[in-house]
Amino acid sequence: MKLKEQKKFGILWLSIGAALFLAGLLLGETGYSSYISGFGGALMGVGAARLLRVRRLSRDPEKAADYDASLKDERTAYVANKARSMTFFICVYVQLAAALLAILVFNQPLVGQVLCGLTCLQSLLYTVFYWHYNNVY
Repeated sequence: MKLKEQKKFGILWLSIGAALFLAGLLLGETGYSSYISGFGGALMGVGAARLLRVRRLSRDPEKAADYDASLKDERTAYVANKARSMTFFICVYVQLAAALLAILVFNQPLVGQVLCGLTCLQSLLYTVFYWHYNNVY
């Protein structure tokens, strides 16, 4: 991703975070105000970190070139795809275990059904995209 795009996304995250933070403060003592303001603060942190990285890279063209080359590196893309794949499989199995626990142990069938449905949807989407990319590449 080029530095201009990184800067745009940083500004976007920062402004969304600021809006959520202010919305959480304006809600006062309602039940969700602390969650909304906390989430907004986290998004502001993400946006600020992106903007700081863009600022650091824009000052040093050599670092910017190294960063750009690392994004296009074949090994980096392969490692990132493997990490995404492993994360997906771990999440699917954890969701399935949580669904079974919700149904069998905690007697919460609705929560278990929602988690099972989500797991099935993710598995179906994985199968569809795997088939699609297998035919394309």
